Amino acid sequence: MKQSLGLLEVSGLALAICCADAMAKAASITLVGLEKTNGSGWTVIKITGDVASVQSAIITGTHLAEQQDGLVAHKVIARPGEGILSRAMAATPAPVSAPAAVSVPEPVPAPIEEPETEVVVEESAPEAAPEDGIISCNLCLDPACKRQKGEPRSLCLHSGKRG
Repeated sequence: MKQSLGLLEVSGLALAICCADAMAKAASITLVGLEKTNGSGWTVIKITGDVASVQSAIITGTHLAEQQDGLVAHKVIARPGEGILSRAMAATPAPVSAPAAVSVPEPVPAPIEEPETEVVVEESAPEAAPEDGIISCNLCLDPACKRQKGEPRSLCLHSGKRG
């Protein structure tokens, strides 16, 4: 049985991979490869198989690419000449072997910083004595300051020392 060649050109690698997956699931074909073409990020999907399977797969890929507005061109060459099929298969780069295992050091977790908490004293609370250690001034945060939250800034012990 003679093989046929199917070509589907789409815009973008992600769409090419999706179309190749759908075509492989739709028909009994062999994916020869994906080839990036010059200009606009177009990618050609090359498949082989018997004539009916390749036509069915190209139709499936074409419909998917049209739905995503990425179809550029498609073509099925039934029973191509002697040199065409071998050149299409030879033009694809050789498969790349798996890279050697590289040990990656485990990341050291950064210490968790505790967020600073602000002590909020409600305005209706009775005035706290400085010896209690309760902070009443929200400007200087000094327990010795007699200014209460909401009072004028001039009552703060450190009002003249601000820089």
